[in-house]
Amino acid sequence: MATQYSKLPYIFLALVSVCVFLNSLHSGFVYDDIGVIEDNYFIRSLHNVPKIFSKDYFHLSNELSYRPVVTLSYFWDYAVWRLNPFGYHLTNVILHAISSILLYSLLVRLIRKRSVALLAAVLFSIHPCVTEAVNAVSYREDIFVALFSLVSCLCLIQSGRRYPVSYTNNSARSSLREEKRRIVKRQNPYRIASPCRMKVYYALALISYLLALFSKETAIVIPLFILSYRIVFMREYPPPVHIVPEEPGNSLLKPNGHRTFNSPKAEWVRDFIHYYLGYILISLFYLLVRFIFFKNPLEISAGYLMGSIAINFMTMIKILAAYVKLMFFPFHLSADYTIAPVLSVFDLSFITSIFFLAAVGVIIFRITRLPGRNQTQMNEILLSHTAARNPRIYGLFAGCFFVALLPVLNIVPIGHIMADRYLYLPAAGFCAVMGGLLLCKLSIQIPVDKQKTFPLHARSMLSKYIFLSLISIPCLFFAAKTLARNRDWQNEYTFWTTILREQPLNYDAHNNLGSYFYKQGNLDRAIGELEDAVRLKKNYPEGHNSLGTMYIDKRLIDKAIAEYVEAIKYKPVFPQAYYNLGNACIKKGLLDNSIAFFNKAISQGMYNPQVFNNLGSAYIKKGMMDEAVAQYQKALSVYNNYAEVHSNLGFVYTQKGDLDRAMFELREALRLEPNHANAHNNLGAVYCQRGLLDMAQQEFLTVIRYNPKNASAHKNMGMIYFTKGDKQRAREHLMQMLTYDPNYLKDAGISAILAQLGLIKE
Repeated sequence: MATQYSKLPYIFLALVSVCVFLNSLHSGFVYDDIGVIEDNYFIRSLHNVPKIFSKDYFHLSNELSYRPVVTLSYFWDYAVWRLNPFGYHLTNVILHAISSILLYSLLVRLIRKRSVALLAAVLFSIHPCVTEAVNAVSYREDIFVALFSLVSCLCLIQSGRRYPVSYTNNSARSSLREEKRRIVKRQNPYRIASPCRMKVYYALALISYLLALFSKETAIVIPLFILSYRIVFMREYPPPVHIVPEEPGNSLLKPNGHRTFNSPKAEWVRDFIHYYLGYILISLFYLLVRFIFFKNPLEISAGYLMGSIAINFMTMIKILAAYVKLMFFPFHLSADYTIAPVLSVFDLSFITSIFFLAAVGVIIFRITRLPGRNQTQMNEILLSHTAARNPRIYGLFAGCFFVALLPVLNIVPIGHIMADRYLYLPAAGFCAVMGGLLLCKLSIQIPVDKQKTFPLHARSMLSKYIFLSLISIPCLFFAAKTLARNRDWQNEYTFWTTILREQPLNYDAHNNLGSYFYKQGNLDRAIGELEDAVRLKKNYPEGHNSLGTMYIDKRLIDKAIAEYVEAIKYKPVFPQAYYNLGNACIKKGLLDNSIAFFNKAISQGMYNPQVFNNLGSAYIKKGMMDEAVAQYQKALSVYNNYAEVHSNLGFVYTQKGDLDRAMFELREALRLEPNHANAHNNLGAVYCQRGLLDMAQQEFLTVIRYNPKNASAHKNMGMIYFTKGDKQRAREHLMQMLTYDPNYLKDAGISAILAQLGLIKE
């Protein structure tokens, strides 16, 4: 019966984690998801998986640092769900549920009180500060770090010479046998691990740590968690001494069979060899891979705020205080914080943050320190097998909260100095402290002088009701905030408008909202948002780049080029701006300039099929067919199922007279995209060269059906009817051609036919 009930917390945690994020499953791709998932051709072919382990990873994956575990998960999601956002969000929710269950399992072994562990895991699963990591597919890296970190700690505990055995709480339904078994476990809650078990679990712990590092570099703090555990926890709860039979070669036993006691120095040496050495070697291996073998050649190190270490330090103190405040009061959460730097020690925000952090430190010290007791009481608490009775354990979890934040406190400069997703792993430590406070520190005791007026069953019921009230308030509050926060991630519009309600001067939000309106076809409103963005921050390269794209659609090519140049002035390493400049120069007929700009974008790390495709098109316009074929082949090496590239290759082979290869490429394009107008048009041209006019005519009519304004298809239909002697129909299609593209008048052969049909004067 006890075993049956011990499974309920895991089921309950899974249900809570899924239910509180259920409304996130219908969200779309938002923010960085668009570049990392929606526009990422790298993850669309399993043939690219081996490239994860090559230096091509960076210019193919849209990742700035080496995170192969996360990228592999994107491959899996795309193989199952293609570009359906539901599946990607479902994966995030499942990973979050697993992390919550692992946290509970770890806390049961550390605190040895299931009620505290369960409450802490529930708070973690529903805390509003974890919503960014769960809702944004591209931030699942933070979930992976927490998941593998917890697995590593669990395996390390199981790999110990003595490891704790979990047990169930007292239950009225427990049998006498289970009660006796529980008493035995309380008297001797440790098992002796076999050498094989120690090695297997230790290896699993190291592998999990390695996977965490290759998910995100912030996992580098895991050894600090283990060191803190060794300093605070192991010393406070020494395992009971067992007398075991003598074994050959067992240096821990005296000849008479009694256990010897090692000195503290010998214990540290043994722990270093058995525990820390492996983590140190894994950390060194990761650093070697990350910064030597797989260092991103285009990675630009961010600088300190305003180039000042002092300003950076004061600003990060303010941000650290904001993180602590958000854990208690998760209001005004944002995916894009605008942080004003602290310029002076007399800044009110800095002074307030210092006092707030000092107050939190005092509170933690007062809560976690052991109160004054005699030596017998102290020994009883320190040697207790229920760690929850010792408040110092919560000091360990509070310390883990701050240790987990070390990699994102801009000690080593990072791009975004504040983000909710950075709180995902630290939230585990915070929730452990909060769970312990609610269930252990806030327990209600009936005064001694009033205990006679309260019968035993009444006191028990009163305590339960008070506990339920204390627990339900934060749980309901966090769950409601999380459900509301999930709605902010439904789509790009709700996402950015939510940010603008909190921060009206956020230029990033105006820029991205402009991009959203552009995709919706509302060009004027898009331009308005982008003009607001560059007005709020003149030296804003992303805003100038986006504004240039809008001007392209307005056919204001010169203004677009000016905006792209402005973007590059403020951000010299900006491949997207160079790519856009190349497209603008093609429209202006500046083919040499466009080729130079496309190559510049490629040299700066832009390695998607569009840039190679457009570079190939520029070579075609220059008559350089072999160079065009080479670029199209590069595009297909990135994403082989790109219909546009196959269509363009078919056109090139048609021009070169290789009709068999042309037909193969064009049919491949139509297999991938049956309504691809250019492929139908080019295939019709191949049929014309082979004298199959009826088949060609069907292809051209298909093009016109898909796109009635396709001037090339009308031209081809007119030529077929002219060849067949049907001048009336030829005249109709050629008039449509002139309406949609008058540039065909520059072709002498076309002009001659138009003159014969009386459409123009000779």
